[in-house]
Amino acid sequence: MQALWMLLGAFFFATMGVCIKFASNDFNSFEIVTYRGLVGIIFMWFYVRHRGVSLHTRVPMMHAWRSLVGSVAMTSWFFAISALPLATAMTLNYMSSVWIATFLIGGAILLQRRGQPILRQGPLFLTVLAGFAGVAMMLRPTLAPNQLLGGLVGL
Repeated sequence: MQALWMLLGAFFFATMGVCIKFASNDFNSFEIVTYRGLVGIIFMWFYVRHRGVSLHTRVPMMHAWRSLVGSVAMTSWFFAISALPLATAMTLNYMSSVWIATFLIGGAILLQRRGQPILRQGPLFLTVLAGFAGVAMMLRPTLAPNQLLGGLVGL
């Protein structure tokens, strides 16, 4: 049953990508993110009311920061979907794990002690480079010069 839920979720995400591509002909990325957010708020409101759960939090600034970063990321992704072929934009979306590894490596470099080798995790560093190279190889055949901004924003 769990596999069925995963399949259904993948179907809905793919459908969302197609709908964003179609909607981008008439709306800009900010409007699409706003409408998507409003639908989510409505569903969340009904769910919270049905369950009788409070949305009160002890860390409101962390939630505000996460909302800001999430909104910027979603707007960037929706812009990439509108500016690039759908398959290319979806490929860029899968770069998130490569970016997380990059930030972890960057943090390790910043926190290292003096006199130690710059990077002890050579295989991890090479894996991240291979991820970037793989995405670059996938994008090269389909990224036209007029799609450069969409590709950069998607990254």
